[in-house]
Amino acid sequence: MYTLGELVESFQLYAVCEPCQRVVWVDVARIIRDEGAGYEIQRLRHRLFCSCCQTRTRAIRIVYVGTNAKASGFRYRRTASPLPDKD
Repeated sequence: MYTLGELVESFQLYAVCEPCQRVVWVDVARIIRDEGAGYEIQRLRHRLFCSCCQTRTRAIRIVYVGTNAKASGFRYRRTASPLPDKD
């Protein structure tokens, strides 16, 4: 995948700020409307900026949600500590 148009039907994007651990859903449809379906993901990485801590970041998580986002019940979140062991 190299362009937003290639992933819009089955994937969601999340911008991740490593310094402050903020995760924000990226409105791919709006970017495609403004910039076109051929807009490269690499170009998007260079535009990311955290409005919370004022840091420029390039981290993007690409999450498969199925055709037409039918599996979009998934919510990306970070955990501060590992999950506890199951007994």
